[in-house]
Amino acid sequence: MQKQKGILVLGTDTDVGKTYVSCRIIESLVQSGIAVGAYKPVASGALSPERSDASLLWNASGKRGSLGLVNPQSFTAALAPPMAAEMEGKAVDESLFMQGFHAWATQCEFLVAEGAGGLMSPISWEMTNADFAASIKLPIVLVAANRIGVVNQVLTTLAASKALGLHVRCIVLNDTPDSKSDDCSRASNARLLNAFLAKQSSSPTLTCMTRDGKAFQPDLSWDRIDCTDFAGSHMSGPH
Repeated sequence: MQKQKGILVLGTDTDVGKTYVSCRIIESLVQSGIAVGAYKPVASGALSPERSDASLLWNASGKRGSLGLVNPQSFTAALAPPMAAEMEGKAVDESLFMQGFHAWATQCEFLVAEGAGGLMSPISWEMTNADFAASIKLPIVLVAANRIGVVNQVLTTLAASKALGLHVRCIVLNDTPDSKSDDCSRASNARLLNAFLAKQSSSPTLTCMTRDGKAFQPDLSWDRIDCTDFAGSHMSGPH
């Protein structure tokens, strides 16, 4: 079976803008003429299919595949998926995680998969996002909210990822809508984070998404994320 090209978008926490960032990545790939699939193996907290993260991802891709292919399992309560499923008298079906992933093999050229929550957030009673990442073996794009404390959150997640043998290829510092206007760290977080990333071997690429922005700064060729020159195929990182 041919290896699926794509990325897995994870967060340092919940509500850091993973879906917003994923949609912008998908849109940039679609604009480059690439057939992009979107995959969210399990979701919770959506009041209706039309208002769900899966619907946003599906629309960004130009409605490639079906909404059920994008998100095979969804539960209403705003809780971790195993708890949200339990409230409905159901259980998360772990076998569908990989079935859904492999179902995209003939449907797209590039797959943008999105986890639910942070790296160690449970997606079933037995699995976390980290376990899913280890199963699908896609490079990870880590989304972090640009606010006070983000450097610690990113470096902690990177340390955990390395210990688990996972490959974080890119970090997106996202200026979320709920960022406090008086949080003076927002102007310096990228520079401080870059200083610590520079000390690491195989350092992830850092890019930023501003609150009202539609583009990444610097812009990246997301379809080349698995290439050795990915970090060198764009402008220098934010300072």
